[in-house]
Amino acid sequence: MNRTALNAKHAGREGKLVDFHGWEMPLHYKTGIMKEHLAVRLSVGLFDVSHMGDFIIIDRSESKGFQSLLTNDIVNIPPGKCVYTHMPDDDARIIDDLIVTKLGEGKYFCVPNASMIDTDGKWMKDNSDIDLIDVSGDLSCIAVQGPKARLLAAKLFGDQLNSIGKFEAKAFDYASKNFVAFSVLTKDNIQNNNIGLVSGTGYTGEDGFELIIPNRLAPSIWDALLSADIGSEVLPIGLGARDTLRLEAGFLLSGQDFSRDRTTIETNCAWVIKWDHDFKGKAVLQRMKEEKTHQKMIGISLEGRAPARNGSSVRPAESPQEAVGSVSSGNFAPSLGKGIALAYLDRKYAKPGIKVILDSHGRQLEGITVKTPFISKT
Repeated sequence: MNRTALNAKHAGREGKLVDFHGWEMPLHYKTGIMKEHLAVRLSVGLFDVSHMGDFIIIDRSESKGFQSLLTNDIVNIPPGKCVYTHMPDDDARIIDDLIVTKLGEGKYFCVPNASMIDTDGKWMKDNSDIDLIDVSGDLSCIAVQGPKARLLAAKLFGDQLNSIGKFEAKAFDYASKNFVAFSVLTKDNIQNNNIGLVSGTGYTGEDGFELIIPNRLAPSIWDALLSADIGSEVLPIGLGARDTLRLEAGFLLSGQDFSRDRTTIETNCAWVIKWDHDFKGKAVLQRMKEEKTHQKMIGISLEGRAPARNGSSVRPAESPQEAVGSVSSGNFAPSLGKGIALAYLDRKYAKPGIKVILDSHGRQLEGITVKTPFISKT
């Protein structure tokens, strides 16, 4: 079982540790999922997401560089910009979704999902002309999320962090607490000189940062964040609340909402496709865009508190004998007080305002299709 550098901290906080894709991670702490979820929505919470991967990628050629694998544009953006993108296979099915930060001309920092580190790395090296430096084992990541996230982070690292906007990143010396040039972000400096990143990203729909930190510094920074005085309690947050938070925000979960069985257009994420460059699966996506026969993802808001689960069939209320799709993710939404779900439906039904019936473990749940995100944050 893999363990992050913060594993002992979770055990010390009475975290319920579970196996998550081969990593021993906290599902929740003694406070419980509901309180953890609401803490992030109303104040701030800390997540250990150190199980995620970390790659430094350097293009060796322009024509077959890293962008040739991705739907989104990572070339024509400024250094320090973070981009959400999909990485499809030859048939346009999503291998993984990634956050990519441009470090400089032809140089990138990439975060793959935990269960996909080896698969992604092999695919990238086999299908593009790049140098891939895997620093996953050298870095931890603490996500600081919520309305008070910037206040909390500034307590430790100064107001300078607030110069980082959403989907922006800067290289950071965690010893001197100073920004440094992206060129300093190397495997050697990560291992020996306290260099990491501060990124204005997250997986909750809230404002905040992901502090990407050399492993040896993670436990002391975790403790300092939890004990900082910001006028309200700072809570550690487990995987349970991480899932309810991301679902309310309408974010996809790798391995559940897609598992090399869906395309970017089906996930309703066509906005991450930039059609002005070549990438694997592009022709398939263009054909899908023209033919419009594919299923599409949409949200479902349920009438009661009972959650729909992965695989639940969906039927229109006006034609209850007809199965028109299935749920990929479902849970109780603490912010809304009811069940919500993401589902793939036939195009005719993948639009807001259609009443549906979900079959879930022998129960029939009534709901209505809605646009995502389920919650809106200003």
